[in-house]
Amino acid sequence: MLVIGEKINSSIKGVEEAILQRNESFFHDLAKCQMLAGADYLEVNSGFRIYPEEEAEDVEWLVPLVQGATELPLCIDSPYPLVIQTALKHHKGVAIINSINGESDRYGEILPLAKQYGCGLIALTSDRGGIPSGVSGRLKIAERIANTVSNNGIPLKNLYFDPLVMPLSSDTKNGLLFLETLKEIKRLFPEAKTISGLSNISFGLPRRSLINQAFLILSIEAGLDAAILNPLDQRLMALIKSTEAILNKDPFCLKYIEAYREGRLV
Repeated sequence: MLVIGEKINSSIKGVEEAILQRNESFFHDLAKCQMLAGADYLEVNSGFRIYPEEEAEDVEWLVPLVQGATELPLCIDSPYPLVIQTALKHHKGVAIINSINGESDRYGEILPLAKQYGCGLIALTSDRGGIPSGVSGRLKIAERIANTVSNNGIPLKNLYFDPLVMPLSSDTKNGLLFLETLKEIKRLFPEAKTISGLSNISFGLPRRSLINQAFLILSIEAGLDAAILNPLDQRLMALIKSTEAILNKDPFCLKYIEAYREGRLV
């Protein structure tokens, strides 16, 4: 499973200040420790800015800095096409764009960038009406997105569908709804990939890490291909390795054994 390190995000304490101060050592260390913990991609989000021009200046500085520290590809998270375009101009390798949804407003600017740079593209199963309350509504949005993306010359293998998980604390059916949607997306669009953030499932509950861990295991079994998470959570990362080994997604348990030898199984 593809692990996208979530820590370079201005909503996390200390990151916004480090961006404002252009603190190179802060981001060098933050990028490096996520890489060493097993991240495959690193998210970059400078979303506290009011104006897209300011955020574009941030990513123009951040992207080369983070990649210089790790050489990992990045997941560029911004609502502004200008920011995404700026980041991609400075990016090395295959980036992931986060994100589009069922609304067509962003297609005209984002899809050409995804095609030009051969990017991965995260697609949320929501639209102007919000997040549908049932599986069928989310699948209709996914189908609409898949058709649009294909018609614009972007292969479905570059698409990462996010079925969107809502907190268990608001409705205990939300976990099952996510898993059912995930399975159907995998069935209907076998070429496409699936992705999720983890933390929303546990919002409002005590010992959130336990819920996140259980949710991750069930999601991998249901076909989750990628997750945006905290790779510094050693237990979470160890569970990924052990779950993939059990599900025959790690031939000869090589990744599991490698993690053990590197002291990453706790």
